[in-house]
Amino acid sequence: MSNIKDRKRFKIVPEMGGALARNYARQRGTGPQIESWRRQARELTADLPEGAKILEVAFGPGYFAVELARLGFSVTGLDVAPTFVEIASEYARTEGVEVSFREGDVAAMPFGDESFDFVVCQAAFKNFVWPVKALDEMYRVLRPGGTAVVQDMNRDSTDGDIAREVESMRLGKLAALATRQTLAQLRRRAYTPVDFGGLVAETAFRRGEISTSGISLDVRLTRP
Repeated sequence: MSNIKDRKRFKIVPEMGGALARNYARQRGTGPQIESWRRQARELTADLPEGAKILEVAFGPGYFAVELARLGFSVTGLDVAPTFVEIASEYARTEGVEVSFREGDVAAMPFGDESFDFVVCQAAFKNFVWPVKALDEMYRVLRPGGTAVVQDMNRDSTDGDIAREVESMRLGKLAALATRQTLAQLRRRAYTPVDFGGLVAETAFRRGEISTSGISLDVRLTRP
């Protein structure tokens, strides 16, 4: 059993809002990164049936949610930051893609039980205030047989892993430097595979598949 109880985690980063959110959206909206999300969308949904309902938690600028919707799925996004709801909604309109973006807390989702076939959360779980509640909410809104995927930083990743990740983003020199520094700071908030496994054991999921690659931690959780 993990020693990480579901107490409120001390927050050391500001909420994404206003100019901070818009700057983040610009940094993450490069061509190579959009293509990466497009590829990930195809890979993650390869086994989903046509018309499946997908929830993206903490969608940020909405780039990934839009790529999921392009594939023909019914996509809903939930994010605590109202600025991201505005940014993502405008992006979806510009792209001619229908996605329902909503403001809300992952620890108390405004959705009924068994509402979705698939839940995904990318690069945000380390910032959740109530991690066990967040996972239990993912379980609640999933239909039986549905899967939740959490992809985030691996606390065990190295400085070399971070450097290679930033290089793949093809950013300018100053942006790359800032991104490396940001990722190094965020790594301190992230979970190791062992710690995340302990969190899962405290939830209704009980167990899951956890793997790592570079700076990434990939968690697959299925509701029986």
